[in-house]
Amino acid sequence: MWDVKIVDTSKKVILLKWAGMVRPKEVGEANKKLAECIDQLGEGFDMIVDMAELKVWTPETQQEIVKHQQWLISAGLGKAAVVVNGAIAKMQLKRTAKESNHSNEHHFTSFDEAMAFLQKEAVV
Repeated sequence: MWDVKIVDTSKKVILLKWAGMVRPKEVGEANKKLAECIDQLGEGFDMIVDMAELKVWTPETQQEIVKHQQWLISAGLGKAAVVVNGAIAKMQLKRTAKESNHSNEHHFTSFDEAMAFLQKEAVV
């Protein structure tokens, strides 16, 4: 299961929620909705990726997630604030980020922490 929506238009933040057992075809479905949100926000965006209710990815789904992350980076992804609790999910996430060369991923234990991280102003 997945859900995608814009959660902050002024800061250009998109929420992507993965839950349960995500099938490979669901990654493509989520990407279509993400493309709509990216078009609406314009170039340069950040994301909250809520994986708190994710079980684990199958190897096939993980392959699709690597492609998904590479596509998001090429589409202008800045920071990704990931809500993750399970040890297995964290391990898979690290492996996936490494394979997709995603180096701007930050992990949090709650949605509120992740949102605060993305909404804070840069100190000059």
